[in-house]
Amino acid sequence: MKKSKQVFLAPINGMSKFKKYFSAIRTQKNISHLLIIFALIPLLTAMSALQNQSPEKIPVPEKKYFATFVDQTDIMTDCRDVSIDGETFLEGKRGNGTNTISFEIITEISFMREGEQLSGTIKLRDGNAIQLMLNKNQRAYGHTKYGTYQIKLSDLKKMTLK
Repeated sequence: MKKSKQVFLAPINGMSKFKKYFSAIRTQKNISHLLIIFALIPLLTAMSALQNQSPEKIPVPEKKYFATFVDQTDIMTDCRDVSIDGETFLEGKRGNGTNTISFEIITEISFMREGEQLSGTIKLRDGNAIQLMLNKNQRAYGHTKYGTYQIKLSDLKKMTLK
């Protein structure tokens, strides 16, 4: 009887080693699948970000403004439905505070790159001027007579609102 018990237990012990071996392989496969997924996430999100940057789809602000943009290569572009990231105001830092200035009171913005930063001198309709540190990654948008227009603020030299 003992022999049959041992014979009966031997396959169980063999099966447990077999199960441990294959569960370890399964765990390694799961880990490798997770690593592949995590490696692909940045690529997939970058692709979706590019899809959102369609040249045909730009933000259209509620209030309509016209502007002439001059880029760093002195190319002038006239636009309607102008916005900065879909908004009709300019936002920037002045000291530790954040200022927002409506397009309604701006006549011109002169952009200056200062190393890694972007500053802007904003001329107001009342004749005053203010200087702000701007977000260089923001984009200006508008419609031209031949299509849409978008440009990073850091690529602009001047924006004149009409």
